[in-house]
Amino acid sequence: MDGEMQERNGKRPKTKRQKLLRVLGIAAFIAANALVLFFTARNDFAEDRPPLPISPFSGGNLRFLLCAAGCFLLAVAAESVKFLCMMKRLGERVSVRQAVEETLLGKYYDYITPSGAGGQPFQIWDLHAHGYSSGASSAMPLASFVTLQFGFVLIAICVFLLNSGAIDAVGIRIAAYVGLIFYSLVPVLIVLSAISPKATARIVGFFVRIGAKLRLIKDPARTEERAETALKRYSDSLKMIARSKPLLVLMFALSIVYQLAICSIPYFVLRMFGCDLGFVKSLCMCVFVYFSVTIVPTPGNAGAAEGSFYILFNQLDTSGLFWAMLIWRFFTFYLYLLLGVVIYGVRAVERAVKDRKTTGEGDEA
Repeated sequence: MDGEMQERNGKRPKTKRQKLLRVLGIAAFIAANALVLFFTARNDFAEDRPPLPISPFSGGNLRFLLCAAGCFLLAVAAESVKFLCMMKRLGERVSVRQAVEETLLGKYYDYITPSGAGGQPFQIWDLHAHGYSSGASSAMPLASFVTLQFGFVLIAICVFLLNSGAIDAVGIRIAAYVGLIFYSLVPVLIVLSAISPKATARIVGFFVRIGAKLRLIKDPARTEERAETALKRYSDSLKMIARSKPLLVLMFALSIVYQLAICSIPYFVLRMFGCDLGFVKSLCMCVFVYFSVTIVPTPGNAGAAEGSFYILFNQLDTSGLFWAMLIWRFFTFYLYLLLGVVIYGVRAVERAVKDRKTTGEGDEA
C-alpha cells in the first residue's frame, strides 16, 4: 500500500534504515499500549478495589454505551459534512462515500504516523487519485485540518480560562498549557503567513535556529524553506475556502462539534460504569488531558494518552477502570484503525472485481 503511494507520487522506495525505524516505531507503539493497559489492569483487578455494584452492560447502562457510539458517529459526520460542503463550494464531484472515507482514512493515517503527520498528505493523494483537481485535493484536507485546530484551540481557551480548576493534577495542567502553545503554533502561523509573510518567515526561522542549536534539526536552511512552503500551502488553501465566509463559519462550527463529541465520550463511558461525574467537569478534564499529550510524538499519543486519561478514569472508585479505559480508547483510536482496514479491504475487493471484469471483456474481444 505504501509502496503504491510512493510510486504514484514519484518517491523513492524506503531504505533499509527507514524500514527498520518504521518497524521499531510500530514495536514501540504496541509496547506502549500493552504496558499502560497492563498497569491499568493490575491496579483495577487489585483486591482492595471494590467490585462494581451494577453490571455496566445491563439494559439501563447500555444506553450510555450507545451514547458513546453516537458521539463517535457525530464526530465522523461533522468532519464528513465539511468535505461535502467544500466539494460543492469548489465545484467538484460531491460524494458522500468519498467524504466519509477521507475522514476515516485521514484519522487512520494520523494515528499510525508519529505526531499525526500522515493524515493530510494521504488525503491529498487519495482525493487526486479519485479524480479531484490538484487545487481542490490540496485545499480540502488542509482547510479541514486548520479549522479543526482552531476549533479545539477555542474550546481549550474557554476551558482553561473559565474552569482551570477542573483537574487537580498540577503536572497535567502545566503540560496542557504547554500543549496549547504548541498546538496553536500551526494555525497562528498560517494566519500570520496570510497577513504578514515576512513576519512569519522570521518566526519560523527563530524556531528552526533553536532546533538547530539543540541538535534536533540537521539542515536548518532546508527545514526553514520546507516549513515556509508548507505554511504557504496551508494559507492558500484556507484562502480558497475562505472566499465563502458562510462556508468558513460552518466549518469552524462543525470542527467544534467534532471536538466536543470526542471529548464527551469519557463522560458516557464513566456513567456506564456507575460514576456520577458531572458532564461539564468530565468535558473540561478531558480537554486538559488531551492537550497535555499533544506534544507526545508517538502514533495516536500511544502510552501517554492512556497514562494521562488514567487520572480521569480513576474517578471510578470501584473496579471497571480497565474496561472503561479500553472502551474509551476503542471509540477514539482503535475504531478508526479498524475502519481504515475495512475501507482498504473493500477497495481491494472492488479493484479485484473491476480487474477481473476488464480481463473478461478483453478475452471476449
